[in-house]
Amino acid sequence: MAGGKQTARQQMINLMYLVLTAMLALNVSAEVLNAFKTVRDGLDESSSNLDLTINKTMDAFQNGMSSDPVKTEPWFKKAQEAVKISNELGTYIKGVKEQMVTEAEGVNPETGDIKRNDDLDIPSHIMLNEQKPSEAKGPELKAKITDAREKLLALVDPADKERVTINLKAEDPKGRKWEEAQFQSVPVTAAVTILSKLEGDVKNSEVEILKYLQSKIYAADFKIDKLDAVIVAPSSYVLAGQQYTADVFVTASSTSIVPDVYVGGSKLPVDAAGKAKYTITASGVGEKSFEAKVTVKKPDGSTETYTKTGKYEVAAPSANVSADKMNVLYIGVENPVSVSAAGVPNSKVRASLIGAGSLRGSNGNYIADVTTAGQVTINVTADINGKVTNMGSKVYRVKQVPPPTPKFAGLSSGRVSSSAVKAQPGVFAMLENFDFDMKFTVSGYTMYVMKKRTDPIFESVNGPALSARLRTALSTVSTGDKIMIEDITVKDPKGNTRRLSTGVSLTVQ
Repeated sequence: MAGGKQTARQQMINLMYLVLTAMLALNVSAEVLNAFKTVRDGLDESSSNLDLTINKTMDAFQNGMSSDPVKTEPWFKKAQEAVKISNELGTYIKGVKEQMVTEAEGVNPETGDIKRNDDLDIPSHIMLNEQKPSEAKGPELKAKITDAREKLLALVDPADKERVTINLKAEDPKGRKWEEAQFQSVPVTAAVTILSKLEGDVKNSEVEILKYLQSKIYAADFKIDKLDAVIVAPSSYVLAGQQYTADVFVTASSTSIVPDVYVGGSKLPVDAAGKAKYTITASGVGEKSFEAKVTVKKPDGSTETYTKTGKYEVAAPSANVSADKMNVLYIGVENPVSVSAAGVPNSKVRASLIGAGSLRGSNGNYIADVTTAGQVTINVTADINGKVTNMGSKVYRVKQVPPPTPKFAGLSSGRVSSSAVKAQPGVFAMLENFDFDMKFTVSGYTMYVMKKRTDPIFESVNGPALSARLRTALSTVSTGDKIMIEDITVKDPKGNTRRLSTGVSLTVQ
């Protein structure tokens, strides 16, 4: 809000200006005249800072025109008028300053001060001009200051006149005219400093008016002092394959406003944060709705009511249990199982396995370990308002993991190059087209190496690696030789052993 406040620097500069003016009346030394330049430099710097403030304020008005033109436009037009009034007067004062400096032979480049800074005639000639009063700038400047002051204050609502003060004024002191008191018998440096101070008064007054106009844009709006993040979804219950949609935004509220909240004609209690809680016991399956009315008192004493319809879905208790990878559980692997219950947080849901095996996990993610082929049942319960409720169950088939495929040189049958055969370290078993990442190791096999016109070489081996005898035999195979592997046994990650019904049959090419 406008209030005529000045910075400490501005107050110090004004005080120095008053002291120097008083010392001039005592006909003090040239040092005092030189000191006016220091004051003038400070006034010019303060004027530049005020320009920054004015620019930022007008930028804020421009932003307001983009975001809320209805409320901003009336005050923005007044702000533009205030800038125009200030610029016109500021331009006039600047012109008078330039005329005075020019007649004083300009600025000394070595000192940075006005060359004839002690000349007493130039200010009187320009501002008073007793020979040609019609050409005197003093009375004209006084009239422009008075006119600008009246125009600026006219932009203020009558009810706010007491709250807005501006420094811009040109009042006659007792027994003298204002222009005589300011510019008669004063040196050029003092007169130019006075004009610089007037420029600052113009900009200070402009800033105060702009601040006032900016404050009026939302004067009738609620004063917001608290923000909160909110997520609002039409429904928190969705089916697999459906899209979940929610509005995520920031809400603003005021701790000084206590609303009246009504649902179904009943007034709800409101907490210190201005929030009311609506609670009802759900009954009947399907979509339900209710209407809430919130009444608030505006800063101007009037009231405004906001109405909102809320919806929620009532569903019968149900459970959803699914194996993550397939519709059966396999012996010897960790079977991931997801468990959930409609409308119940996963932290409140529990699952257990009935049959040969066990179930471990929490928060909807479980691992099923089964040991015997057949079937098991997964039962689901939920903690709803402190009561354990049975949400349903599902039966799963239990099967052995499919047998792996034995491979040598990456093949189970067909033709293989002699170089690939000679590079192989042993026999492997690969589980193909199976969703689990399960690995088998070969625990034993019998290999036959059948070369042309020689007796077959064969040997039974424990483990996957080739024996020395088999490596020697394979190192000399050539086109047309055959390799057969039979009686293959494998071991799963849990140490269970099984014999494969298939073997390997390869022809060297």
